[in-house]
Amino acid sequence: MRSKGGWYAGFEMVSNFQMFFRDWRPAKKNLFLPVIALHGSLIQSGMWNATAEGAGSIRMICPDQRGFGRTDDPGAGDAAADFARDVIGLADALLLDRFVVMGHSFAASIALAVAAERPDRVTATVLMDPTVRDVMGASANLESSRSRPMEFKNLAQAQKFTMESEEGNWPPARTRRFLSDVLVRDGADGAWRVPYEKSRILRLREFQASSASDYDPVFWANRTKCPSLVFRGGESKRFSEKSEKLLMNVLPTKSRVAVCAKAGHFPSVSAPAIVQKELKDFLADLK
Repeated sequence: MRSKGGWYAGFEMVSNFQMFFRDWRPAKKNLFLPVIALHGSLIQSGMWNATAEGAGSIRMICPDQRGFGRTDDPGAGDAAADFARDVIGLADALLLDRFVVMGHSFAASIALAVAAERPDRVTATVLMDPTVRDVMGASANLESSRSRPMEFKNLAQAQKFTMESEEGNWPPARTRRFLSDVLVRDGADGAWRVPYEKSRILRLREFQASSASDYDPVFWANRTKCPSLVFRGGESKRFSEKSEKLLMNVLPTKSRVAVCAKAGHFPSVSAPAIVQKELKDFLADLK
């Protein structure tokens, strides 16, 4: 069977620190624009492995964002605008002229910030179950991060925690693949750890709960000109139908929504076939 493509990986210096990225390159040349895919705040770039491999024909560049995975933590700069500058720096380093930015969860605001900053280069955004929180919600999220487990003795324990704490459908095989792609392990017998330090996630959560926070996708959507594909998990508690309407009211024309009825906050895990088809159709319309 002919390969759909292969992974390349490396580091680039952006914003004065080393950023790690994975780069899925399709075996066949195609006309899709490259997609820079940004992970959510509790994981790392491996969340996109199965999506890129399943889609096959889309070049997907998946960085570990500042302080996550193998990317350095600069120790400051936790605003969506700061993360967005990193993305633009990576696009510069990889000589990407025009591209699409996809962001999951908190990174939806980052994707929109990139589009607002560089409308000459960002052709579209893909927003996967973006988080829309008020001050109380952001404060509660900070508190939950203080007690969230940082490691699991085995993958089965991590799977149990995920299926009990996350809403939506979590098929066992896909859940194991997802967790093995986003958790970090030291050796064959080591524990499975989250891909960030406790101090890093708390610093981000403290900023998000502060008055300086710019993690509002509606705010950034008002400043963008390109169309967006928005994925909403039908059982998601982070992105409600009400929040979807607020966001769609301000996104540019030709934006559209794909609802994954049985998914929670991770449509790419719960409904990969829908995500891959909708993503390809959307990218094809950008030609």
